[in-house]
Amino acid sequence: NQTVVKAKIAGELKEMLVREGETVRAGQVVARIDPTEAEARLQEKLADLAGGKAQLAYSTRNLDQQSALLKQNFISENAFENAQSSHRVAEARLKALEAQVALARKGVEDTVVRAPMSGVIAERLAQPGEKVAVDGKLAAIVDLDPLELEAAMPASDIPSIRVGQEVTFRVEGFDGREFRGKVDRISPATREGTRSINVYAVLPNADGALRA
Repeated sequence: NQTVVKAKIAGELKEMLVREGETVRAGQVVARIDPTEAEARLQEKLADLAGGKAQLAYSTRNLDQQSALLKQNFISENAFENAQSSHRVAEARLKALEAQVALARKGVEDTVVRAPMSGVIAERLAQPGEKVAVDGKLAAIVDLDPLELEAAMPASDIPSIRVGQEVTFRVEGFDGREFRGKVDRISPATREGTRSINVYAVLPNADGALRA
């Protein structure tokens, strides 16, 4: 399994807290983007929200007054409907402002970039001081446990292979160490231009001896 950590918000990259070869856990902070602009947007939206709440409070009081006047026949039905309409507009505007505040608050949270999964940093794709765009690549993470082995097998051997069957193999440079896994999937068709079929085995690699 592997993934690329991307920026969810544009800005200046203030910190990269990981390097190639370092292990990270899901949710660990791997980078920080300058929050100045995001925090300013949040404050602006909070101010707009406060104004929206004040406007709704005024509209509510006015509606109550208009309702009382209508009961005493001091105003027309049309005037009361206008007050109701203004109140509905104020309510809708407040909901829109609350949504904008939620988005601005998430923008501030997104300046802290976290690892989406556990694994090892395979590559740093950005450096502190760089301007990163939305979806800008920051780092690549590879999870080495478990690994998947892809092997091309002759079609004539496929009848003797089944899902769940144990697999053993050796890798050059490991002094004859035998690695073990289990068949996870078998391709339903031969590879183009060959008479071989891909077999996929999953193997534990807790000690990280094998690399992707």
